[in-house]
Amino acid sequence: MKCGADHGLDRNQIEQRNKLIDDIRTGLLNFDQIYALDLPMERFLRPLEPGLSSSVVIVGEQPVYDEMWVYKTRDYICKDLINYLAEQILQRVNSLDRHDYSLTGSAYAIALKLCTSHPFKLRTGFGDADFRLDCDTNKLALKFSDIVDCVCEGYEREYMTYRLWNGKSLELLAQFLFSGEWDSTVFEGGALWEELDSEGEAVSLESFIESVDRTIFDLPMERQTEVRFPDYSGILFSEYVPAENMSAVQKLTLYQLYVNMLAC
Repeated sequence: MKCGADHGLDRNQIEQRNKLIDDIRTGLLNFDQIYALDLPMERFLRPLEPGLSSSVVIVGEQPVYDEMWVYKTRDYICKDLINYLAEQILQRVNSLDRHDYSLTGSAYAIALKLCTSHPFKLRTGFGDADFRLDCDTNKLALKFSDIVDCVCEGYEREYMTYRLWNGKSLELLAQFLFSGEWDSTVFEGGALWEELDSEGEAVSLESFIESVDRTIFDLPMERQTEVRFPDYSGILFSEYVPAENMSAVQKLTLYQLYVNMLAC
């Protein structure tokens, strides 16, 4: 044990702290074994050893390695673990064809597919509506969604490319926003009216564009990818630049359609 590990703690506090450390260690080992990750365990277990090396000179008040210290250390380890997993998962991107189904949709949809199909086998087994790890990681404070979010951020930063809106895609977007597709069970009406009240005064251009982005973000998903519009042969709005990054002319064109429809 390192120096000063039990400083300032009574016997009961030491036992509770050590029990918590053991639980976290067990959680890490189980997670590694269940998914056959071959994690560099020393990297993640080393920070859980309380105390200081005998070569360290303490200046000021001596630290206390209590339960609060364990929780802070656990959070640090969890963040490090998530970043490590995300790096490993994202390495797969370079081996995939750019037209691979795994790389379709938004950065989030792509991250979701990468996480659930990677050799790490971070599978949920619960379907699109309930993504969870299928082992208990409560002691680690680790959630499947945290891994997906980190992969999403990394993919968006390093790999994501967006399509540019043109006349055809804007026409379909306007149909999606304002009227939907008459024979579709998914897009029965204009999606925008669920975001903006169709009665009353028009919102500002800025608020309108924010609502357009939210409707695209909230597209229903199937097979871990946003649904195409108006049908399976249509386009994925999530693959296009966000509405906030459209040209001024494109924004005003959509906005004017919105204002005109309210005036009818």
